[in-house]
Amino acid sequence: MKKKTTKRLVIENIILLVFFVFYGLYKNGYLIYQRGLINKIWLFKNIYLVLIAILIKIGYDLIKNKKIIINYDFVYLVLVSMIVPYNTNLIVYTIVLTITYIISNILEKYFKFNKVCSMFLIIYLVNGLIINFSYDNLLEANFAYSFSLFDILAGRSIGGISSTCIILSFISYIYLVNTLYYKKEIPLVINITYLLLSFIYYLVTNENIILNSELIFSSIFISSLPEFSPYLEKLQIIYGIFTALLSFILLVLFHNLATIYLSILVSSIIFMNFPKIISKS
Repeated sequence: MKKKTTKRLVIENIILLVFFVFYGLYKNGYLIYQRGLINKIWLFKNIYLVLIAILIKIGYDLIKNKKIIINYDFVYLVLVSMIVPYNTNLIVYTIVLTITYIISNILEKYFKFNKVCSMFLIIYLVNGLIINFSYDNLLEANFAYSFSLFDILAGRSIGGISSTCIILSFISYIYLVNTLYYKKEIPLVINITYLLLSFIYYLVTNENIILNSELIFSSIFISSLPEFSPYLEKLQIIYGIFTALLSFILLVLFHNLATIYLSILVSSIIFMNFPKIISKS
């Protein structure tokens, strides 16, 4: 029964993520190809990233277990493929994702941490050491854009290669709150806390960081992953506030979207390994 439930939840999550991947194909594929900045081969870069992630999971299962196992690791690896920046090097991505996935499976036996964030951050850091690395795609790097509210909601803003569509994130959240084991309080607390902080920040500095597609996507799909977030409702609320606060502080200090994933990783380590200490405080 548990295997059937896990399989169903994995499939439901993957189906939701497919819509983001198709939008990423449009934003970070078709629109760039239309301007003549890439050829037809690179039109499908975000698809390549997803396929590589899936093949890594299948290869790992076949080597270790002699069969393919449908578990949340499929979701974890696909999520990593969606949140990396556009100019991620495919060779570096493939090598680092393979190594970090294997190592994370070993380390998780000893302590809990958000595997998606840890794998992503190492890929991000290694890419940053090798190439001139940023979240801008080729259009955003070569042309000046002033995004309207609709552009931001529709996903035209700067972010992960397949994770920028806020409208899809909201629709996904509405669906997920009605599914088994989804911790709906966490995304809600994170987004409300972040909105309050960023609004106050806007009033003081006139700098608008209120609508953050990467934070919204990660709060819905990554911070609330069952294995890497608290089970008790009280801890979920504290976890959400802490994650939003840390994300806000790091974003203001470093102006880098990757800090959101560092915040989720730190939160998962603290709240999944020291829950008794936190609940008593």
